Amino acid sequence: MLNLDLAVLGKDGSISANSYQLIAEDGQLPAGDVLLSTAQLDLLPSIATKKALLITVEDSPEVNHFPLAELDCIFIEFAGFNDGRGYSFAALLRRQGFQGELRAVGDIFKDVLNYLKRSGFDSFVIKEGKDVAEEAAGLNDFSQAYQASTAIAQANYQTGA
Repeated sequence: MLNLDLAVLGKDGSISANSYQLIAEDGQLPAGDVLLSTAQLDLLPSIATKKALLITVEDSPEVNHFPLAELDCIFIEFAGFNDGRGYSFAALLRRQGFQGELRAVGDIFKDVLNYLKRSGFDSFVIKEGKDVAEEAAGLNDFSQAYQASTAIAQANYQTGA
C-alpha cells in the first residue's frame, strides 16, 4: 500500500513533504494536489490542482497511452528490489516526451538511488523504516558515469571530460 505520509527525497538531496493525496473511496476529490490511479484517468478534466498518476507494474506505458501533457508528476511503483520494470517505464516515459516529475515509490533504498536518478527519476520515496537523510547519501555513490543514460546524454569518456 502506498504511504503518502513519507518524505520525498529530491535528486538534489532535498527532503520535502508529499503534497499529493488520493481520491476518497466515495469519489470525492481532495482539496489539494491529486494522485490518480490509471483506472481514475477519466477524472483528470475535473481536477484544477496539480495532477499525478500512479503507475504500477500492471500499467506499462509501452501498451497503455497516458495523457502525459496533462500530468505534473508520475509515481512509478517498484513492487520489489528484484523487479526492474520501473527503470524501463521511466526511460520509456522520458522517450515519449514526459517532462514532468518522475517519482519512484515502493521498495526504494540507498543502493538503488543512483540508478534511479540515471534512469530519469527526479524524486524518491524511501521505503518505510529507513532514515531518508541517511539514505540520501546513495545519490552520490558514483561521481563518473561510464554509460550514457536518460539523465546523461554522453558519458565522460565520450566527451573527453
